[in-house]
Amino acid sequence: MGTLLDVADGEDRTHPTRQEQWAIAGHGIEARLDRIVLPEVRNAASTAALAMGAGLGLAEFVFTSWSPWIHSNPAPGLMVQIGPFRDTGFVYAALWGVALSAALAGRWAVGRATLLILVLLATVTPYFLASPSGVWSVDRATLFLLSTCAVVAALGRPHRSHHTAAAAVGWALLGALSYVSTSGLSEWLSSRSIWNGNLYAWYATGVLELAAIGLALARYWRAAFTIVLSLAPYVGALSFNRLRGYVGDSGSVTFLAVPLLIGLLLLVLHSSGRLELPPAPSRRTSP
Repeated sequence: MGTLLDVADGEDRTHPTRQEQWAIAGHGIEARLDRIVLPEVRNAASTAALAMGAGLGLAEFVFTSWSPWIHSNPAPGLMVQIGPFRDTGFVYAALWGVALSAALAGRWAVGRATLLILVLLATVTPYFLASPSGVWSVDRATLFLLSTCAVVAALGRPHRSHHTAAAAVGWALLGALSYVSTSGLSEWLSSRSIWNGNLYAWYATGVLELAAIGLALARYWRAAFTIVLSLAPYVGALSFNRLRGYVGDSGSVTFLAVPLLIGLLLLVLHSSGRLELPPAPSRRTSP
């Protein structure tokens, strides 16, 4: 603050510039978030959520919104195509692409703004596109997942690394596998089809939660908390969608949700200073 006052005095100003106001507000928000989630955990989970959202958004675009191997309208009289696209998935794929590119280019303010627009569209568009005959929206189960990924990604600052892009490609392949596992490519797959094949993601989530429990028992809290927060979008979306009846049976939600909730509670209590955890094992240095 003192530096800002010195700069303002040197420029004969009595008020901060708009850029300085945004910077002060941003630092204030991040300071508050640090009291809820440790910054190193938040940034790592932001990277994972960005990769998950971008990858699954791309998979939905290729297999549902575009599906170039389907040459005709799959629901004539009910579906109004937007050019070659069957639903609004191309919009979300584009927004995720912008957010990922902004993160890799070091322009995360642009990425955050893009993700906030995505959350807004995902919340509003299903109601405007609810007509039985017209433009089809991405189904609400998938929109909820993409929105929760966007929220977790926006809370932190993802790493600028080729590993982030590689993780997004990995999630895209996992989404593609989920789509392909439901049926062949000879027929059009709606966006909700990804949940019919989501056992692959369910098993992967279970393995990761077991890994987080093992890391916590070994007192590697940062790694354990990072896994827990990174899995929150998928487990939260699966729980919400099961309660709303959007998706069918694909493994016990309780088995995934209970350990995750316990982990998130420990993370918040520890980040806020209300819970002291045993320190991580010290690294042994060679003599």
